[in-house]
Amino acid sequence: MLTNFDETQLNGKNISSVFRLSNFYVSAFCCGKLESVIGTKLVDQIRHRFENVYIQGFNPEAIFGLQHLIEALKITLEALRRGITAANRPELDLLLRISCTTQISKAISYAGIKSGKCACFVLFSKNKRDLLKARDYALQSLPEANSTDFTVNASTRNTIATKLGLEASSNYLTDDIEFLKYLIERAALITKSARTSF
Repeated sequence: MLTNFDETQLNGKNISSVFRLSNFYVSAFCCGKLESVIGTKLVDQIRHRFENVYIQGFNPEAIFGLQHLIEALKITLEALRRGITAANRPELDLLLRISCTTQISKAISYAGIKSGKCACFVLFSKNKRDLLKARDYALQSLPEANSTDFTVNASTRNTIATKLGLEASSNYLTDDIEFLKYLIERAALITKSARTSF
C-alpha cells in the first residue's frame, strides 16, 4: 500500500539527485515550457542512446506531487519484476498508471507532454552510470530544468479529479492524503487483462 517517500532523498532542489526504488535508480525532474515535439524527440533520443535506461515524459498537471509519481513507479517496478506490466514497455506502464487508464491513447492525451507547457521526466535504470549519463544528456537539452514543479494543492487535486471523472461532491476531493491514496489504488488496478477487456 502507500508508503511515505522521503522527498529529502532528492536533496531539496538539487536536480542532480538520484534515488533508489527496489533495484532501480531513479531521477525525476521538471522543465520549463517546451514544444511537445522537442520533448518527444528527447525521449526517443534517450531510448535510442541509452538502451538500459527507461524514460517517460509527463504533463505535470497529471501528477499529484512527487509521492504520486513514486508510488505509481513502485507499482510499475513490481509489475516488471513479476512480468505482468500492463504495457510492453515499463515506462508506458507508468504512464498508464499515472493516467488511471488502460487505454494508451487516453494516457498520452491526458498525461503526455503538452506543447507550450512545462514537462516532467522520469528516468529509471538498474545501471546507475547509464542513468546519470542519460539524465545529464536530458538536462542539457531542456529549458529551466528543476525538481520543484511537483505541485500538490486543491487546484491540482480538482484538475486531476475532473479529468478522471470524479464528481465535485466526492469524499476524495476534501483531503490530499485520501486523494493520493485513491490515485495509487487506481494505479494498482491497471492490468494487461483489464486493458484488453475495455
